[in-house]
Amino acid sequence: MGIWQFTVGLVPRAWAEAEGSVPAKLYDADGHTDMSVAWRYEQLNVDIDDLMSRVLPAAASWDDEIRIWGDETTSDIQVCYEGIAVESVQIRIDTRNSTSDLCSKIVRLARAMDCYLFLPGDRSIISADEAALSNAVCKSSAARYSADPHAFLESLARLPSQAHGR
Repeated sequence: MGIWQFTVGLVPRAWAEAEGSVPAKLYDADGHTDMSVAWRYEQLNVDIDDLMSRVLPAAASWDDEIRIWGDETTSDIQVCYEGIAVESVQIRIDTRNSTSDLCSKIVRLARAMDCYLFLPGDRSIISADEAALSNAVCKSSAARYSADPHAFLESLARLPSQAHGR
């Protein structure tokens, strides 16, 4: 993942509401995101290929259990499967370019799939709302980096060493 990419996950609305929209449940013991918990008992009754292709064009994948739309170096959607069951839906937004059209498409996609938006960078789950997603993207580290890479990297250098993994 590029530092310029903002990540959004889609989680089924039914799961989010039943679990109280608690994002901590979407992390494994090592702190890595694991959306399979949300998808375990909630599967889609929609044509994923058609819906994803309305957002970004289909692309080749390196793995039989991952379908990709878009371009991994810019904006993409990755749907991971276990057999035929969806395990996760992750979208990466390239903040180096205008994001408003893609945010709008993502919100329409989430609504068509009856999903909420999981924002790993904010450790939050929000309803599929264009203004909320656009706001989160604009305030993100990815957007700050894209706006001024040098200033962003200098700001990281000024953080206490434990705050950025040293």
